[in-house]
Amino acid sequence: MRVTNSMISNSSRIHITAAKNELMKRENQYTTQKKILRPSDDPTIAIRALQLRTTYGKIVQYVSKNVKDAMEWMDTTEGALEKIQEGLRGIKSRMDYGSQDYLGLDERHSVLAEIEKIVEGIFHDNANADYAGRYMFTGYRTDTSLLFPTDTKNLEYAITEGFNSNDIGTIKYVYRDETYMNTNGSAGTAASDHAGHPPTQDVAYRLQLAYKNCSDTPSGNLNSGFTGTAAIALTLKDSTGNPVTWNPALNIVQRSSSDTNAYNVKDPNTGAQNVIYIPETGEVIFSEAVYQQIQEQFRTDPESSLDIKYEKSEFEDGDIRPEMYFECDSYDTVTKNSVQYRSPAGQEIKYEVNFSQTATVNVQARDAIDTDIYRALDYVRQTVEAMDEIERKIKDITTQISNTTKPTEIENLSKLKEIYEQEQKLRVGCMTEAFGMGLTMVENAEKSLNVAVADLGARMNRVNLTNDKLLDQSIDTEEKLSSNEDIDLADAYINMNQADLLYQAALSATAKILGNSLLNYI
Repeated sequence: MRVTNSMISNSSRIHITAAKNELMKRENQYTTQKKILRPSDDPTIAIRALQLRTTYGKIVQYVSKNVKDAMEWMDTTEGALEKIQEGLRGIKSRMDYGSQDYLGLDERHSVLAEIEKIVEGIFHDNANADYAGRYMFTGYRTDTSLLFPTDTKNLEYAITEGFNSNDIGTIKYVYRDETYMNTNGSAGTAASDHAGHPPTQDVAYRLQLAYKNCSDTPSGNLNSGFTGTAAIALTLKDSTGNPVTWNPALNIVQRSSSDTNAYNVKDPNTGAQNVIYIPETGEVIFSEAVYQQIQEQFRTDPESSLDIKYEKSEFEDGDIRPEMYFECDSYDTVTKNSVQYRSPAGQEIKYEVNFSQTATVNVQARDAIDTDIYRALDYVRQTVEAMDEIERKIKDITTQISNTTKPTEIENLSKLKEIYEQEQKLRVGCMTEAFGMGLTMVENAEKSLNVAVADLGARMNRVNLTNDKLLDQSIDTEEKLSSNEDIDLADAYINMNQADLLYQAALSATAKILGNSLLNYI
């Protein structure tokens, strides 16, 4: 085969180009310390690099953002719950103090003021707390505060509140009939008329709604489904959700809290057994027959429920928004808009904290912070005010006795004072019982809170473990990325020198070959 100069030149050019490309490749590897610069250099490395970089990017997203935000949310929530726990312990100690013995005027008002401040701190400072502008205890509605920020007069609510048999408790109440007739057939007004009507103490079966100062008449803007004259509806349901027939039918009577007969369930005229609704205090009083029927239903079907529907408007600053705890309907008297709120149960805010792993970061107020704290305080305040009133009456009677010289009047006033002193002794028992009931309510609220705190702690531990696992995965993935993409510096230097030698040899050989002609071989 005849070899021409052109063939030698082309062959030399190919070898030089190949050596030059190899040198450039090795120089780039040495400079960038990467195995490849483009996918075509090594498709296997390129594909593996894309997969590892995608995984690493997700891990960085989880560690630096998702997990971090989740942990900060839960840390803030835990701090608020711990403050609430501290507040409950403070309330419990004061309720325990009030339930031990009779408290004087200054003592009971001091204790009541302390409890009020603690309750205000629990709800205003902690339950209404937010994280980065998002309210923590309001479920999905993180843009809405748990409490009304100001007095609100334009919203009307029809609230459906669910109870079980344990929510109905017994309370002592003092009853003294001041509307009796004297011997002449007219209303008794003189001190002597009271002597034959001493106060008595009785027991009532009571259930407290979540709110006081409820509506005493249906607004007409909400489809509340009330029957009769009372602005309340009671539905006893079995475990399948079907209403249980009341036997006999309920006779709901609405009374004012100022009525001396407010807690007396037995109708004084007919003797019929009633259910009493007191809107001002948010109390529902059951006759023994109705109470026993409810208890029997829960004994035979423990999954039963007692639903009570009522209306409330004119909320005060600091009142809890009903939609945060209950299924309810709302009507705005200004905009004329109606809103139906379903039960807020199960509104979990989930963060994706790992591959195919989510973590619930929030705690709902309805699951951790019991509104019975408010109602316990209301009942204690109610009994304290009753004690204040009877002591004021005793003081007034004492002043009247000291200011008169008429024997008959002194005798009648003394009899009336004895009646009031009897009532005072009975109300002392009611007040200490109210503190005791408040203590029990706070202990129950503390149990619910402890469950929520324990559940949050378990979730925090899991997120912490996930964070540690992600940090380990991040290190492993970085090592894999480096192993896949990075080149050893010593190898890169040696390879570059070898490529340079090869390139220089190619140039030298070409120079020698192309410098000869055909005559050199003859």
